[in-house]
Amino acid sequence: MIDQATIERILEAAPIEAVVGEYVNLRRRGANYIACCPFHNEKTPSFSVSPSKGIFKCFGCGKAGNVVRFIMEHEQLSYVEALRFLAAKYNIPIEEKEESAEQIESRMRRDSMLIVNNFACEFYSRYLWEDPAGQAIGLGYFRERGFNDVIIKQFQLGFAPGGRDHLTRAALDAGYKQDLLVSTGLTLHYPAQENKPETVLDRFQERVMFPIHSLSGRIIGFGGRTLRTDKQVAKYVNSPESEIYNKSKSLYGIYFAKSYITRLQKCYLVEGYTDVLSLFQAGICNVVASSGTSLTGEQIRLIKRFAPQVTVLYDGDDAGIKASVRGIDMLLEEGLQVKVVRFPDGDDPDSFARKHNASEILDFLEKNETDFIHFKIALMADEMQDPLKRSGLIRNVMNSIAVVPDAITRTVYIEECSRHLDIQESLLTREVIKIRKDRTAYAHPAETLPPPPATEEMQVTPGDDELSHSERDILYYLLKFGQAVIENTTVEDYIFSSLREDDLEFQDPVYRKLMEEYTHLSGDDEARIKHFNNHQDVSLSQQALSLLGNPHPINLKVLKDSLPVEETLLKENVTKAVLVYKSRIVARTCTELSRQLHTAQLTGDELQMQELMKQLITMMDVRNSFAKELKRLN
Repeated sequence: MIDQATIERILEAAPIEAVVGEYVNLRRRGANYIACCPFHNEKTPSFSVSPSKGIFKCFGCGKAGNVVRFIMEHEQLSYVEALRFLAAKYNIPIEEKEESAEQIESRMRRDSMLIVNNFACEFYSRYLWEDPAGQAIGLGYFRERGFNDVIIKQFQLGFAPGGRDHLTRAALDAGYKQDLLVSTGLTLHYPAQENKPETVLDRFQERVMFPIHSLSGRIIGFGGRTLRTDKQVAKYVNSPESEIYNKSKSLYGIYFAKSYITRLQKCYLVEGYTDVLSLFQAGICNVVASSGTSLTGEQIRLIKRFAPQVTVLYDGDDAGIKASVRGIDMLLEEGLQVKVVRFPDGDDPDSFARKHNASEILDFLEKNETDFIHFKIALMADEMQDPLKRSGLIRNVMNSIAVVPDAITRTVYIEECSRHLDIQESLLTREVIKIRKDRTAYAHPAETLPPPPATEEMQVTPGDDELSHSERDILYYLLKFGQAVIENTTVEDYIFSSLREDDLEFQDPVYRKLMEEYTHLSGDDEARIKHFNNHQDVSLSQQALSLLGNPHPINLKVLKDSLPVEETLLKENVTKAVLVYKSRIVARTCTELSRQLHTAQLTGDELQMQELMKQLITMMDVRNSFAKELKRLN
């Protein structure tokens, strides 16, 4: 942990105008400086820096803070990492928190491995630029692919010479330990065996080299591509997993792209190294690659740190796309906004970027960007005529929608899918609810211990509290008037949409069972009532009949006798029933938060008290808004 005295020395040594001035073009205005904000696109400067106060403030996007906060936002570092960044910049020593011997050894080993990788990177780069073979083969390849010297040097590309152990011998001669070369994966070690001496070999031989950078710019691994046409030789060889390189947590190009992704709030996701290089060279700099591996949750969360939007770029190969389309669901599951672009047949991001300039590429991406629903449907368009395959496609799209964590976003996707496929929205909603319920049951399987024996009363008797009464009222309108129209939608769609937008499920086990049963029904209201009348589960049938027999302020006779009154009364009553239910859910939440707050006060947990108080205030505001709306309806 960094002590306060050191933090103060860092803040004193790092004038905010000097630090920020290295990232944006500051212009003096009175006692302050102004510039266009580095965190969002703008034409008129709204970003202000105050040297006297030591703070920055953007009046456009709202970002503000001191010099440490600026580095945290711009470089996407933690608070401690930002302090270390500034300390290193201004040569301020930082006293480390006391570490155990094991921690010190581990840290020093990691640092040593990073140093070894840096040596290897310089070795490969020097061989590329200075050795005749490196120039002819490696540099010739990069230039043939259209990469200019600026991009080659910026990404520190190189060439691994042919031969058995050029890098290993150079590193050992420079004083680096063999075990570090083996640990980083740069060297392969074969112990001595009978009639065979100990052998060390370079992992990368006669390959163009792509260093893989960490978020802070350290070289954590390499990818090497052979230029041979021999199919017996692996096209790509990558560094193995190590203490410093975790493939599933790394993205190629993230170090160079992170500031652009943050500023544009959007990330382009491609597959390979050259895709990143070609797009970056063309001026599309907010791009990263999964480096040819299947997309992982850690990689997705790394992208999410910088931007909420991801556009996945695919080439024109149907087979390749279908094999990797699972990544779309993973992106959606993390709550990212996902778009997809498919390049013309015969093109991939690399080849397309080499044939077009930045404005042409951006124009193509903007015009061809589509959401995952249209993309999946277009990808399987040839299957739309077969009823069974069409059903499978619809389920495929519903599976994607079901993983979206935000209820409102799911609603929007369901509406879009309903329009595009011409399928009733309520059917799609029920399918999504079922998929989510199945996923939850799979993720949290029931306890293996047998449940307590259920009595007849437990099976057929709903609760008698206010929340159960609200659920009963909603079921009444669903069963009796589910297909009636109110303001261009059915009662059923209105209720499902209202519950879905707040991700609500019934709490009373009896009414929850009735609701689950209802979601699988089709036909008009009379057919649904008949279904419950003839249901094989006698207790379920009795509950449905009992619920329909209860007196309500609106009945079928009123609806049949006066059509103009029908829509007005039904709309008001259904709206009120849903609002009452939501207000009682909120009231129950407020009660629980108050209980937790009281417990936190007894234990003296200040942080928890603050967080619970914020939640309680928010929920009370929601409760008050519901109360006002209900008062208006009464």
